[in-house]
Amino acid sequence: HDRYGSHKSGIVAFKNAFHGRTLFTVSAGGQPAYSQDFAPLPADIRHAAYNDINSASALIDDSTCAVIVEPIQGEGGVVPASNAFLQGLRELCNRHNALLIFDEVQTGVGRTGELYAYMHYGVTPDLLTTAKALGGGFPVGALLATEECARVMTVGTHGTTYGGNPLASAVAGKVLELINTPEMLNGVKQRHDWFVERLNTINHRYGLFSEVRGLGLLIGCVLNADYAGQAKQISQEAAKAGVMVLIAGGNVVRFAPALNVSEEEVTTGLDRFAAACEHFVSRGSS
Repeated sequence: HDRYGSHKSGIVAFKNAFHGRTLFTVSAGGQPAYSQDFAPLPADIRHAAYNDINSASALIDDSTCAVIVEPIQGEGGVVPASNAFLQGLRELCNRHNALLIFDEVQTGVGRTGELYAYMHYGVTPDLLTTAKALGGGFPVGALLATEECARVMTVGTHGTTYGGNPLASAVAGKVLELINTPEMLNGVKQRHDWFVERLNTINHRYGLFSEVRGLGLLIGCVLNADYAGQAKQISQEAAKAGVMVLIAGGNVVRFAPALNVSEEEVTTGLDRFAAACEHFVSRGSS
């Protein structure tokens, strides 16, 4: 506001996004199912279509202070952003003097085969949120910022009750030390290939999915029209077969295993998933 005036307060986010469950983050997430029980919601948050740069361009103007986006929509269906989309957002933010924020709570710390997903795209955000894997199971989150943005965060302006906890910081430092190695990150990419090859084999056999997508070890299997809306039922069959899988909405079965999962564990788990798919399909046709 000091630089551009008080009118510069708009935020552009994206439909089907998920950024958390506080009042502000649930408002930025473009999913009414999460925000409908909260009121009043913060004003001037506009939602564009994800992966549609023309939709974003129609909303981003000189009143926009920030654009927040997930490099891969996790809860929204494991939808990776295209290179052109993220590069277009960077250009729009530069043109209108807006901050570009990447929410990498799900995609960060090695999940995609790079330390952070933005590294796949060659697009650097101004701010980046990270958590979940950052603590390897220990509760911790962090905000990363460019030097220009960090300069305005004077001591105390970004303080929180548990911020800077020494134990959490030590754990996060060790996690980064273990994960930010060529062996670990290249291993994630190799494991992606294991999953995709086996999932495509399962799909060839049972014809459940229209697409297997994602980066690294964040993978989504999109149900085709014949099985639309039944991801939860498939996850329940998988649990009965002895393997836990996630869902991302009603149409996507999601896999997000440990980054060091072994090939034997992948084979065993997906054999069980195949059995679950067989039972699901046979039950539906009986």
